[in-house]
Amino acid sequence: MTRLQPVRVDAELEAALDAAHGLAAADGRDRVSVEDLRRCVATPAAPTPVRVTPYVDGPYLVRGPVRITDQAGTDIEVSQRTVALCRCGKSQVRPFCDGTHKLVGFSAPSGAEGPRRGRPAPPGAGRPPA
Repeated sequence: MTRLQPVRVDAELEAALDAAHGLAAADGRDRVSVEDLRRCVATPAAPTPVRVTPYVDGPYLVRGPVRITDQAGTDIEVSQRTVALCRCGKSQVRPFCDGTHKLVGFSAPSGAEGPRRGRPAPPGAGRPPA
């Protein structure tokens, strides 16, 4: 006689199986169909897009799940879903903002800036994204 090994079922799958049993029972059936299970398995939600907002005279506010690394690819710990990144270059905790932009009189608009004098505009500058 072959002995069956216990199977580990994660909580998400267990919840889907319970819900599928509920569907079958509601229809007066004692067996779960593949269709019952398909209806109860959660479809993965679309990933939340990361939003970056440059604040007037302030930091870039990054909202959403983000991974920040240095040039070597080493992770920089991010403990919140909203992060303020330094735009003035004077923060003592770069790449994060510490509010120093207020002390040094940093000035920048929230929207895109025009080309700087003496420098040609990059290709596509000033055109809205396609």
